[in-house]
Amino acid sequence: MSIDAALASAIETIPDCIAAGYVDMETGMLLGIEASDRENAEALENLALAVANLFQGRGTKGFEDLLRSAGIDEVEHPGFGEIAVFASDRLHIFLRTPEYPDHVVCYICRDSANIGLALTKSHLSLRPVAAAV
Repeated sequence: MSIDAALASAIETIPDCIAAGYVDMETGMLLGIEASDRENAEALENLALAVANLFQGRGTKGFEDLLRSAGIDEVEHPGFGEIAVFASDRLHIFLRTPEYPDHVVCYICRDSANIGLALTKSHLSLRPVAAAV
């Protein structure tokens, strides 16, 4: 299965999902994209550049260091595995792939999405999407 086909399948299962992308944080490249329209595709293209900073930026690293020093975060698996962001009328879900720690799957959902269901379904789609790379 191609990465675009895997992303299209994920969009169909995640509630109110309107776009999905696969980002390589080392290069900032969008390796795969599936979107309901051009506007959402452009949003993913812009997000691709920001994803590395979101997961690896100074603010995030500082927060992770605080969690580790308090004994809350694991040293063997540093870094956040997922980040969910509500922005205006959208829910953005970013999931780091376990197989490729420098890759992130991004989902954009409408704000009407049930966040618990959207997170659960996005987690279920992570392995098939990563396997398509």
